[in-house]
Formats: sequence, C-alpha cells, structure tokens
Amino acid sequence: METIQLDLPSFFAGYLINGDSSGLNEQEIQEIDSFLEKEGVGHCMSMSDETWFSWRNDMNTVGNDVATFTFAVS
Repeated sequence: METIQLDLPSFFAGYLINGDSSGLNEQEIQEIDSFLEKEGVGHCMSMSDETWFSWRNDMNTVGNDVATFTFAVS
C-alpha cells in the first residue's frame, strides 16, 4: 500500500481520523475535503504523537499547531 505524509493542523485530527466534524465549520470542512481530493489521498491512517507550531502547513499558510498525518494514496 502506498502512503503519503502531510503536515496539517493538529485540530483536524478528529475529522481526518474519525470523521468527527464537531468543532469545525462548513467552510473548514469544505477546505479540508477539497485539499485532500486535490492531493489524491484516501483514508487517514495515523497521526504523529508530536505536534509543533508552524507558520505554514501542507494545506495553507495559517499558523497553527501541526502534526504529521499519514494517508493511504487512492
């Protein structure tokens, strides 16, 4: 199975791993879904244990705590 790792805001974890969108607004959900579709990734398989602050991530240039997420490539 081919995988890809992306550094994304850590507060996306509930949505990416469990499909739990509580705490996210519709615009954020659409932005996440559009980005993942554009990247051609499938199911989020895991998230790194470590988080850190970054002024950018693989999705945008908004400063947040980020983590590395591993996705199956669809």
